[in-house]
Amino acid sequence: MTDSAPTPAAVASGTTAPTCPFISTNASSSGLQLALHPLALLTISDYITRHALRNIQGPIVGALLGTQSGREVSIEHAYEVMVSPPDAPAADSAADTPAPILDHSFFTNKLSLFKETHPTLDLLGWFATTSSPHFHPHAWHLALHQQLLTHNESPVLLLLNPAPAASIGGKLPLALYESIYEADGALRFAPLKYTIETGEAEMIGVDVVARGGGNATEETAAPPPQKDSGKGKGKAKDTLADIDALATPLGPHNEELLSQLTSKRNAITMLHSRIRLLLKYLTDPPEGGHTPQLLRELKSLTHSRLPLLTPSNAAEFEAEKNAEEADVNLVVLLGTLTKNLEQLRSMGRKFAAADTVMSRRGDKGSGEELYSRVGMMGMSGGGGAGGGRRQFG
Repeated sequence: MTDSAPTPAAVASGTTAPTCPFISTNASSSGLQLALHPLALLTISDYITRHALRNIQGPIVGALLGTQSGREVSIEHAYEVMVSPPDAPAADSAADTPAPILDHSFFTNKLSLFKETHPTLDLLGWFATTSSPHFHPHAWHLALHQQLLTHNESPVLLLLNPAPAASIGGKLPLALYESIYEADGALRFAPLKYTIETGEAEMIGVDVVARGGGNATEETAAPPPQKDSGKGKGKAKDTLADIDALATPLGPHNEELLSQLTSKRNAITMLHSRIRLLLKYLTDPPEGGHTPQLLRELKSLTHSRLPLLTPSNAAEFEAEKNAEEADVNLVVLLGTLTKNLEQLRSMGRKFAAADTVMSRRGDKGSGEELYSRVGMMGMSGGGGAGGGRRQFG
């Protein structure tokens, strides 16, 4: 996907963008081929979101890292930088607002840390936000750009407009510029074209982020069922509540999983029906008998494709199946054992309570009444204890 940096809003509306004194009237002649990766865009958007939610004052400024081979530039990473004073211009500042001052020590230390982690990456430029609908730079952008010339002779500038109305026609709300010196000696920006390049790992990450956002916005927890004091009506309402809970939307992620499982089930059902059809034909042939040509086709089909459904190593497959089956049975056995231990513990508590009551009364008889009471308590507690004397006799 290729986008042009200047004025997508003007193109969409059919109007000409107003001139900006900080943009050169001459087109770029450097021949740079910029490739922008989604990871850098996600980092910038995350920085803008945190800046807005935390009500941080000052501009949004960061560095761009990537690789350069000749005239091909690939922007792959981004990170935020510190500027001072803290009451520096915001994203919607006017052109005559005083420019912020770059914290060179913080910038150098952060860049060195990134170089240690990613030794192949170089400083390619910086990014900031703008309130211009045409993504034009302001005066403080040019002043801060001149401060960055000590770290890079010709840094690239990425300007992004975070306003919701900035993205028109499906285009990204950003523009890329390079700095050039004109004949009068003034430093101005020249728009650059860029492309979006995505690696396999980035595609997986972007897909996970998109699906996670969809699930967070669309999946809602079902309300707990309301209790009803009635008997028959309460059961009917509970049944209706369960039906309503089943009718709750599953969300895009679960719906996709359900669709995949359904398609696999349909494929297995169709395969099973066709195999049964072949078996029926072989066991109960028609009146004319088996056709040799058809038998050869059946043999080639069963010997070339159906063996794919059987494991290559039957003994290893059987051992793995037995191991999984043993694990499942062990889990079921542990659950049953835990339930029995809980019932035994409940029985012990009831016996201790009955023994305490009998000792207080001073009844030191044979214990027949005690056993009978404990047995009754066990029966009233859910049948976990059984008859009193049968448990202790």
